[in-house]
Amino acid sequence: MKIINIGILAHVDAGKTTLTESLLYVSGAIAQQGSVDKGTTRTDTMALERQRGITIQTAVTSFEWNDYKINIVDTPGHMDFLAEVYRSLAVLDGAILVISAKDGVQAQTRILFHALQEMNIPTIIFINKIDQNGIDLQRVYQDIREKLTDDMIVMQEISISPDISIKAISDAEKWDIVIAENDELLERYIAGDFLDPHELECEMRRRTRRCSLYPVYHGSAKGNIGTENLIKMITETFFTETENRPSELCGYVFKVEHTEQKKRLVYLRLYQGTLRLRDTLLLSKKKKVKITEMSIPANGEMIPADYACPGEIVVLTNDILELNSVLGNENLLPRKEQLDNPIPLLRTTVTPQKTEQREMLLNALTEIADTDPLLHFEIDTVTHEIILSFLGKVQLEIIYSLLEEKYHLEVKMNEPSVIYLERPLKKAEDTIHIEVPPNPFWASIGLEITPLPIGSGIQYESKVSLGYLNQSFQNAVMEGVRYGLEQGLYGWEVTDCKICFRYGVYYSPVSTPADFRLLAPIVLEQALKKAGTQLLEPYLSFTLYAPQEYLARAYNDAPKYHAVIERVSQKNDEVILAGEIPARHIGEYRRDLNDYTNGRSVCLTEIKGYQETLEEPVFQPRRPNDRLDKVRHMFQKIS
Repeated sequence: MKIINIGILAHVDAGKTTLTESLLYVSGAIAQQGSVDKGTTRTDTMALERQRGITIQTAVTSFEWNDYKINIVDTPGHMDFLAEVYRSLAVLDGAILVISAKDGVQAQTRILFHALQEMNIPTIIFINKIDQNGIDLQRVYQDIREKLTDDMIVMQEISISPDISIKAISDAEKWDIVIAENDELLERYIAGDFLDPHELECEMRRRTRRCSLYPVYHGSAKGNIGTENLIKMITETFFTETENRPSELCGYVFKVEHTEQKKRLVYLRLYQGTLRLRDTLLLSKKKKVKITEMSIPANGEMIPADYACPGEIVVLTNDILELNSVLGNENLLPRKEQLDNPIPLLRTTVTPQKTEQREMLLNALTEIADTDPLLHFEIDTVTHEIILSFLGKVQLEIIYSLLEEKYHLEVKMNEPSVIYLERPLKKAEDTIHIEVPPNPFWASIGLEITPLPIGSGIQYESKVSLGYLNQSFQNAVMEGVRYGLEQGLYGWEVTDCKICFRYGVYYSPVSTPADFRLLAPIVLEQALKKAGTQLLEPYLSFTLYAPQEYLARAYNDAPKYHAVIERVSQKNDEVILAGEIPARHIGEYRRDLNDYTNGRSVCLTEIKGYQETLEEPVFQPRRPNDRLDKVRHMFQKIS
């Protein structure tokens, strides 16, 4: 059977999970349609998803239609999970963008459509819930044209009253957008020649596959209205890109899941080659992995399999493969440039309410971080606090709920703060000599700091020869420098500089690696004081869409949030402002925009990177270190 992998995307509550159920039911994959309200759907498997009525993790299911097997990747629909949406989009052959007939194009719809365009995913628009009262489809079409794309074609004629009737378009004038973009069809149309509807449909599907046209279909997923027409369009339009390619293996891991039975499941899209049970494969990182257990989606269920063909979604029981791992030839992987995970912007500390549950908390966070590349956690080497770094506040709410409901842990989380960084302002050096007070260590160290452009990260170089200072001492200096970089003059991590170890002296036999490890951060701090540091904070680039009457307010309010407007344009009745804003202000900016535009504004954001903060420096309390703080204090006194 030909395999097609599709994604279903929508704003929260537009009905994508219900549409998944309808596709499974109408195709005969399941005997009874599940309900989001009753918590009986196949794809919202987490209790938290059922409780909130939203999809949090990517789920996979499947159905068959004629000679096709269609795998449905039901992608998350909340803004904080866009990175998972991108990762899921990478494995798709096509997408269904669901729009509620009642609500029209909403904020998240625009963000998701932007992602589909960015990744060149062929997309069908499905207007759902046409059986609700007060539906104005002309308004929805206008909404799509103004807020998503002019390159749309309504493929059906809809009659809602007294009963719902859906018919394929027959009038040649309705095919204008297809005819106008094809020179041959346009010439024949102008000449008055007959244009075969089948020919027009073929051209429409070709352009849909090229992402230059977006066909619009209608229905009600809850009532299984229009679902069969949608399935027909899916099978006639989308196809697996890997057909007729070489047979060399290429697969990509897009999801990791931990089951209640403590199994670790890895979801893989197989682009090329055949995967067989008991195969031993070499990973790109030179690790070997053996396929001991595998399953594939089939008719609403996951079934054990001995092999998987190109285009298939495969679920492996495996402890080695990680998110974004590639099996086989990485060069055959499409869309790999969009697969980078954004950097975390916020952080907080988490502590268990019961101290005896600390180990359980760490194990739970390890599992959650394994499934979510946007969550990082670490244990402070001195205070032993558990520090979470993440992207958005809703993500933190989900983590909190997961810990409580899935892992049965009660935790306390502090108010999140933005993650700042520090960068040296100028080149500087400092040397602390052995046996020169107040140096209590049997070591001499000289370090030189050179600032690098923002975004460069840390470079380290030793100009002290191994013949003079052995490897254990050299490693100790590097470790001490690494520790010292964790907290700069304002208490934040130091980045974007080159550290050169240029001078070192030891006394034999009294000097130890510990002397060098403890002295290095003090020398580094003295050099940073000479260089000075600038505070960097994360910035977002944004595109703001608002009704034209709010242009003056949106533009004039921007400086209040330290936002910079770089471009202003207009489309239809909307004004479009593009610029940059500190990440810590985006929540307030969005909230205020939403308030004074009565929910009619949309703000799309992408992470731009770190820039110098224009506000007052934010100090972070320095973590205590009993071994070093007294020595640091002595050097502060003499300097």
